Amino acid sequence: MKKVYLAGPEVFLPDARRCFERHKELCRQHGFEPLSPLDNAGSTPGESGIALARSIFAGNVRMIDRCDIVAANCNPFRGACVDDGTAWEIAYAYARGKRIYGYCARLDALPRIVQSRIATSSHESGHPIDSDGYLVNEDFGNTLNLMLEFSIEASGGKLIEGDFEQCLAAIKASKSL
Repeated sequence: MKKVYLAGPEVFLPDARRCFERHKELCRQHGFEPLSPLDNAGSTPGESGIALARSIFAGNVRMIDRCDIVAANCNPFRGACVDDGTAWEIAYAYARGKRIYGYCARLDALPRIVQSRIATSSHESGHPIDSDGYLVNEDFGNTLNLMLEFSIEASGGKLIEGDFEQCLAAIKASKSL
């Protein structure tokens, strides 16, 4: 049974445990063994602060090392782009030779996502400028930062337009598993 690591900002939801239980059940229904960051055995009871953060990091790394596939929530989080932790998990999984599937509710071009969330003005070049003063000019047609999107593609996975369950269905339908 293939192991799927569940990457995404759902860990920050008020009902995170319930969300991950649903995702884990969906994994089992599709014939996968789920590895959830909330089941991270890396932390010791009573840990807090930096010690707890280190344990969570180490436990998540171990789970990614054990998995066959990463299913990553690539929807914008706290801004226009993918959650930082999820981005790191995608990059780490790519470096470790794991298959990666990402999912977004919509596969809009990245500049459109940035413009709709944080662009504030225009530059003489015609490109929008974000609220930090950076040009929004990376219009190649990709939805995610190109380093993330093409890590997913190069891993043999795919960026799916849809939700977690549609991502699992795409993984299951893959001919190369």
